[in-house]
Amino acid sequence: MQGAYLKTIFLIIIFSNGTFAKDFDDLFNTTIMIKDESIDESIDKSFESLVLRLLGTKDDEKMKLIKDQYDSKDFLKTYTLLTKNNIKFLKASFDEETVIKQFVDNEISFIGRNRPIVFLDIEVDNGFDEPFKVETIPYENSFESSIQEIFNEISQERGLFFEFPQNNISLVNSDYFFEESTNNDLNQYKFDYFASINILRLGINSWSMKYGNEVLFFEGEDQMFKEIREIFNEESFIYLSNFVLDRLEEEIIIKFSRVNSVEMIDKLLEILDQMISIKRYSITSFENDEVSFILEIFGTQDQFIESVKSHKDLMLDKSSKDLIEASLIKT
Repeated sequence: MQGAYLKTIFLIIIFSNGTFAKDFDDLFNTTIMIKDESIDESIDKSFESLVLRLLGTKDDEKMKLIKDQYDSKDFLKTYTLLTKNNIKFLKASFDEETVIKQFVDNEISFIGRNRPIVFLDIEVDNGFDEPFKVETIPYENSFESSIQEIFNEISQERGLFFEFPQNNISLVNSDYFFEESTNNDLNQYKFDYFASINILRLGINSWSMKYGNEVLFFEGEDQMFKEIREIFNEESFIYLSNFVLDRLEEEIIIKFSRVNSVEMIDKLLEILDQMISIKRYSITSFENDEVSFILEIFGTQDQFIESVKSHKDLMLDKSSKDLIEASLIKT
């Protein structure tokens, strides 16, 4: 594809002797199951999956505008065919600049790498054990793993994060089960949304599930798992809606402190290049271990500040209407 959108950088360097959301790093990489279809059809499905991640909602008209007269493979960088448990998959990597250019040229809002965290409070009463929470490390492997797999798949399909409580007791401890007195204090977790589900076994193969103000009844685990998937497939669009970047563009100034090596400058440039909310940037000064940039961004300054706060390699020091101050986290 010709005329790819390129993030512009102007270097004016003066060398002198210095939300709780997370970044979805694999945003432009997709993995889908291959059924009875051609490679081109699988690439089409992969590209549609990527566009759905970026839009944060289903919209066939916008999908057509973004694809325009191009084939899905025109946006493709690489693809690989994989086989796992006798199931075939296609892993595709799409070119960020050419994809985002289509959004920008058609004035379509998108969601950057900064994505919401949904904390899941799922309590299970299986009729045999004490009620327990579904935690990061499954206790009851088959049942809990099935629930976790549902949310792992939605996470990859939609581009957001579902998190479970951390196991705070050894699995060999007889007091493993959830106790009301501790209740996995929510203050220790950072999240943007909270979802609570109560699952109760009513009979050998019958279940009830309470979500919100609704109680649903099922004959069999599979029926219940299917409903959980459908509910959170739709809920994911709501979770993502607040992360869509505003269509307006702003110019902001950001200053990074404690930058004292060429390697750190290179790291900063790499980070800024990966932030798709930045249209272009220029370095305006670099002295006394401080480097300042002018950024032209998609969305608002507040949205950009949230992306800085959530970035794994950046720390927000302070911000005002005129200046954002941050630093690079040393690893």
